[in-house]
Amino acid sequence: MSSTNPRPRVHDLTLPVQTGMAGIPGIPFYDQYPVTVRAVTVVNEEQRAFLNARRVDVMPDAEVRGSMNTVFTMNSHVGTHIDAPRHFFGEMQSIDEVPLDRIVMREAIVLDVSHRAPASIVTGDDLEKTGVRPAPDQIPVIKTGWTDRSWGTPEFWPQMICLDPSVGEWIMQWQVPAVGMDCFPELPFWRQTLSPEQRGANHKRWLKAGVLMIQFMTNLSKMGERFTLVALPLRLTGMDGSPARVVGIES
Repeated sequence: MSSTNPRPRVHDLTLPVQTGMAGIPGIPFYDQYPVTVRAVTVVNEEQRAFLNARRVDVMPDAEVRGSMNTVFTMNSHVGTHIDAPRHFFGEMQSIDEVPLDRIVMREAIVLDVSHRAPASIVTGDDLEKTGVRPAPDQIPVIKTGWTDRSWGTPEFWPQMICLDPSVGEWIMQWQVPAVGMDCFPELPFWRQTLSPEQRGANHKRWLKAGVLMIQFMTNLSKMGERFTLVALPLRLTGMDGSPARVVGIES
């Protein structure tokens, strides 16, 4: 492109994928299947030393093979990820079946509730007070700033900012294709006792309607009130959700 028409700025809105990423408290399979991202072969001993010096996770017995190769294991709902309807509804769309045009090259519109304190619950009334009214072809993105402030710290889950079921109701009135957020989309079941109706309420409401969920976005402070959103899940056949690379393009 010419200097008079520079390329747009692209911002990474994705949390880094690395060994030890913390899953939701109180769910055993996060402990049973911890996130690991490890080099299992290396180019040579010089590369091994290079990686170790930079704290890249390398298997202690990683073989020198003339090429570096990595093996990783992770849950589909750790870090920045996208939920498909199959997450809560057994025979609805899997992540490889969701229409990508719902989450790729869509205009995102930011609902800024970053004034909310740690451990607070965002409500539908909070979103109403922002004055933002999403159009049916836009993706509302709920910005609390929590992930930016606390990812990787001991406070991340205990002090998590969460969304009240009224947020699910508020979003649904705009008939949007997806919703993004940088916090937990539900009431915090690991901090309080919930009724069956409360638990998973926003997941169930949105996913049943085909509204995809882009969770634990980061770096929203770099974006304006509107930007172009690209959210790409892995094409995991038949599965309920996927880690995703999410980027924001300045409009």
